[in-house]
Amino acid sequence: MQKIVGFAAASALALLAHGAFADEVSGKISNIDMTAATFVVEGTTFTADPENTMGAKLSDLKDGDTVRVEFASEDAESGKSPINAMVLEKE
Repeated sequence: MQKIVGFAAASALALLAHGAFADEVSGKISNIDMTAATFVVEGTTFTADPENTMGAKLSDLKDGDTVRVEFASEDAESGKSPINAMVLEKE
């Protein structure tokens, strides 16, 4: 039991630490590609994976909807595209 509690505590701390390095952008969503699970907000291409993106499902959104996207700062700084959306919320 102690191992489970310890693992849960370590996981919670890792999530908090990861969240400390998050950025966000709000704007109108465009160029939704359901096949690739990508979309564009403010000129940046993101991917929304149902396995690791919390919030709204990409399939429930349409071009022109206003959304807020949270993503890891390190992903944005790496220059890779698309950037993984950690949180996707319709505003």
